Amino acid sequence: MKLALSPMATLTHEALRILIHRYGDPDEYFSEMIHAPSFVNNGPLEKWYVRTAPEPDKMVWQLTGSTVPSMARAAELLAPYGGIGLDLNMGCSAPDIAKTGAGIAWMSKPSAEVASLVRAVRPSVPGRLSVKLRLGEDENYARLLDFCRILEGEGVEMVTLHPRIRKDKYSRAARRAHVARLASDLSIPVYGNGDVSSAADAVAYRSAYPCAGLMIGRAAVQKPWIFRDIREAWSIPAAGNKAGETVQPDPAPEPAVPHSSVDHLEVSRFFLETLAESQPPEFQISRAHRFFFYYCDNFTFAHHIKMRIQNAKTPGEIEGLLEEYFVQVPEDRHTAGRA
Repeated sequence: MKLALSPMATLTHEALRILIHRYGDPDEYFSEMIHAPSFVNNGPLEKWYVRTAPEPDKMVWQLTGSTVPSMARAAELLAPYGGIGLDLNMGCSAPDIAKTGAGIAWMSKPSAEVASLVRAVRPSVPGRLSVKLRLGEDENYARLLDFCRILEGEGVEMVTLHPRIRKDKYSRAARRAHVARLASDLSIPVYGNGDVSSAADAVAYRSAYPCAGLMIGRAAVQKPWIFRDIREAWSIPAAGNKAGETVQPDPAPEPAVPHSSVDHLEVSRFFLETLAESQPPEFQISRAHRFFFYYCDNFTFAHHIKMRIQNAKTPGEIEGLLEEYFVQVPEDRHTAGRA
């Protein structure tokens, strides 16, 4: 089973990937959403969305847009950046995305228009073409399956299912059974996305809901070491082995930080320094706010420090707030670093 970092706006940029890399990479790093019209028009900030560190060969470029011509042209422009391939966003339910006809809006468009999009994009993708989607407007599995079979028939080679409907918030648990059902009914790989929060949860998911991969988002921001811990927790059957025989996954590269402990102040400083080096000034404070909104869940007084950080005006101010916090709550500074 593959592991993938989920595409998340203002989060899955180069700085977060470099931080995760210190502990152990997933098999695939999905980029932030790349807005097709802006990319095609060479917007002044678009180049920051296609940076490839730390593992260029593991990148998947996620593309969002509402029209076939802009998506097809953007796919052409993304082809030279390499990586695993291209992912079409047909699942984002954010109102400002969906109301333009992008994201999950594609799941409500005529099937001929959906097919024409895949048909137009496919020739420009030298690697794998995939689609990330939700259940749709409501929980209608037959309609979801028909939609995915259209994608499959036009050349999509993998789908990721976030098993929530359009209006669901994160307080509603992901309906994981639909992932396993879709994986059984399609001939292409299916990844599951939604609510994987720990290595133990990934073990349970893998056992109860068989699929080709797990895509992890929010938990990988809170715990950048989660992919390492999942690999350690899994015992993976080797292809061609005798029935019942298992092997451990291939060893990950030696981590850059000790396995036994995480210094949260050191992690925070590393992230902020990397953010300054890998993102333009216009992006830095919004990306810092988003990262620490999740990362602070590691702390006892998470709500308190989150709110202070969200009001910070500069990354330097955030660093100062964290230094102050660990003076006041020294027991929060170091943890075992386990998912």
